[in-house]
Amino acid sequence: MQKGPASPEVKAKIIAYLETVTKAKSRDVAVAIGEKKGDVDNAVKELTAEDIVEYLYITTTYICLKGKVGAPE
Repeated sequence: MQKGPASPEVKAKIIAYLETVTKAKSRDVAVAIGEKKGDVDNAVKELTAEDIVEYLYITTTYICLKGKVGAPE
């Protein structure tokens, strides 16, 4: 089943939350902003395509604002 476009309000909440943390798991973002994880995942996917958010793979998957976390040393 295909989901429609993500809600602009959810996307704005995700960006606002990610501005307050270095990195976060999508489940933690969903809890923090009071939205369903599926809606957050859909919005993060769109934000990644828009080059606003990026995925980090550090033993598990995190999300962060593009360029907020530097390359590992």
